[in-house]
Amino acid sequence: MRIVSLIDEREVIERILRHLGLWEEPVPFHPARAPPDGEGTVELFPGDPFPDYSREPVMDYDLCADA
Repeated sequence: MRIVSLIDEREVIERILRHLGLWEEPVPFHPARAPPDGEGTVELFPGDPFPDYSREPVMDYDLCADA
C-alpha cells in the first residue's frame, strides 16, 4: 500500500466528511481561565517544601471512619 494523494485543504475535507455524514462541528474556543485561588486544595505532604513523591501521601482523615 502507498500514498497516491494528499488532501490538506480544509474546505475539501469538510465537504467529503459532510457527504459521508461524518463531519462534526468544531468545539467553540474558550479563553484560558485564571488559576484557582487555592481554596479547596489538598496538600499531600503538609509542611514539606520538597516532597518526596515516591512515598505515600499523608492523610489527615480516616476514609473508613463512620460519619
